[in-house]
Amino acid sequence: MKEFQQRQEAVSRYLKGEKVTSIAFSTGKSRKWVHHWINRYKSNPGKINWFEDENKAPKKVKSKLAPQTEQQILFIRKELMEEKMAQIGAISIQYECQRRGLRPVPAIWTINRVIAKYGLNKPTSFHKVSKDYPELFAHTHQMDLVGPRFIKGDGKFYSVNLIDTTSRSCFIKAVRTKLSEGIVQAIASFWQTHGMPDALQMDNELAFRGSNRYPRSFGSVVRFALSQGVAPVFIPVSEPWRNGIIEKFNHTYQKRFFQTQTFKNLTDLSVREQSFIDFHNSHHRYSSQGHKTPDEAKALMLPPVYYKGIIHLPPLTSNADLKIPLTKGCIYYIRYIRSDLKLFLPNEAFTLKPALKYSYVVAEINIDNHSLVIRQNQEIMQVFHYPINAVTW
Repeated sequence: MKEFQQRQEAVSRYLKGEKVTSIAFSTGKSRKWVHHWINRYKSNPGKINWFEDENKAPKKVKSKLAPQTEQQILFIRKELMEEKMAQIGAISIQYECQRRGLRPVPAIWTINRVIAKYGLNKPTSFHKVSKDYPELFAHTHQMDLVGPRFIKGDGKFYSVNLIDTTSRSCFIKAVRTKLSEGIVQAIASFWQTHGMPDALQMDNELAFRGSNRYPRSFGSVVRFALSQGVAPVFIPVSEPWRNGIIEKFNHTYQKRFFQTQTFKNLTDLSVREQSFIDFHNSHHRYSSQGHKTPDEAKALMLPPVYYKGIIHLPPLTSNADLKIPLTKGCIYYIRYIRSDLKLFLPNEAFTLKPALKYSYVVAEINIDNHSLVIRQNQEIMQVFHYPINAVTW
């Protein structure tokens, strides 16, 4: 029996005095369904086709947008797109309609509908140009110094956090102060177990770069990296998102390690660090790595391709171990050049060519020939003489 025949039969049985519950049970329908069709029949007396489905189209058709209004929206958007600093969204277009006296002023959703109709809401293709942020090395470790953090009854400490951007393998090491001995020891420990990258990328923390008094002498972190053939890379000042992977890991460290436990003292925390490192590297899954854990991602990498090797060093326990000569290699600073055309390095500035205004450049300090090379998109734009300060230990 077809659906419309069931509706007719149900109403017919009701009119003959049969109860709704009995009708619903025998037809396999709900009581609500039976009542619905009884009410439909009663509200349409004399209508022959009362049992047919009603047209669900809106009773009131929305007024169609006038063609001239639609064209005005498109014209205003085109003008806004040609203005470099202007916003081009529906709110900005509506404001322009008001300012120009367009009546009636189209609603936000109307403007969005027009934009979508002509495919203007789709992202345009992106072509990388020379002024984009530079990517220098294929295999990089990112490093950050987190803190100070505090242990109740024991005092403050810092955490040297490192992560491999290729596999997402991590390393953490608690240190009492920002002195370079502890930071270098942490880097060495990571590289002794994990292997060395092409570059060590970090922010402009004083403990990483060296001394404000002798900016061209460079500190133990830079010297240690260079001694192992690893290039130190400093990201732009006040742009922490350039070290986005380690910044996100810092949140994981805070939320999944430091805030989840109570530590007696720094020694207690240091003992538990390895458990967190092991758990992270074997359990945390990253969508960027195809939902693999760092250990799984690392296992798929060929050591000759991704790793320069494992370093073998004695423990760095004193200042004497950090007296590393500065003989060769390059140090990289990535900087954004503003309207004043100034390249700012630690405690000194250089004036660059007008062509480099409003763009990122790589300032490459070459230890071998005492030069500062300015590159954009791997092209040499300027060269400065840059004598390196000798250090008297």
